[in-house]
Amino acid sequence: MREEISVRQWQEQFKAGFYDSPDIHTQCGAGWYDWFCQDKALAGRLKKIAKVVMGITSPFILDNYYVWFKNNALTTGQMYDDVRFEPLSGKRDGKYFLITLDHPCQSGKWALTTERYGFGTPEFVCGNVREMLRYIDKLGAELEKEVPGPLILEEKAVAEFISSQPDLQHAAFLHRISEHTYSVFTPKENRKEFIHAALNPDAAPVGFQKGQAVQINGIYVSRHNHEAVAPPDFDHNGKKTPKKRGGKER
Repeated sequence: MREEISVRQWQEQFKAGFYDSPDIHTQCGAGWYDWFCQDKALAGRLKKIAKVVMGITSPFILDNYYVWFKNNALTTGQMYDDVRFEPLSGKRDGKYFLITLDHPCQSGKWALTTERYGFGTPEFVCGNVREMLRYIDKLGAELEKEVPGPLILEEKAVAEFISSQPDLQHAAFLHRISEHTYSVFTPKENRKEFIHAALNPDAAPVGFQKGQAVQINGIYVSRHNHEAVAPPDFDHNGKKTPKKRGGKER
């Protein structure tokens, strides 16, 4: 059975070459839990995703988490890897998170999904590991102090705004579809409604109705102006536009 060691210890062992050997015993010791690729490919895949683990400097994450890895496959045959950060002791309590590398359905190379924000939508997506590491440093401080991050506060403001709208009070499936833009399903009309949020109304997403915006805990929230361009990935009828890549996981 694999011993659960801190991220700091894992970094030390990785530097010392503990996980260099491609044999399956070594790779399972490194933290591989499940995979669809060939066994001999694990060592190479580990070196790629280890870039994000090795760059972590947050003391809270280094000393209070352990990591494990999964190689995932879509029904299309496309593969991607993820690294999961689990608390060493106690309950998760919203502190669990995972990072994917080269997920074909994400908009960036690296994507971070957190238990605190919800597993349906990544909390942060970026194109390079340096950006991801900067975000993880902030995440570590927030998790240590048990304070919500800005996205969580933003989503709470959006949810409060929706509950204040008579025609949206029975809406469901609140979902962040892009930066500062959310969708919610209205069963009566059988369509999606789009909601925007911004700290500054002058720098809000396209379609933000400044004159009708409501300020909630310092965040300005408004419904989407249907005369404006529809939010990314959706048309005005709430139907998702097709993408060429992606697929279901298996």
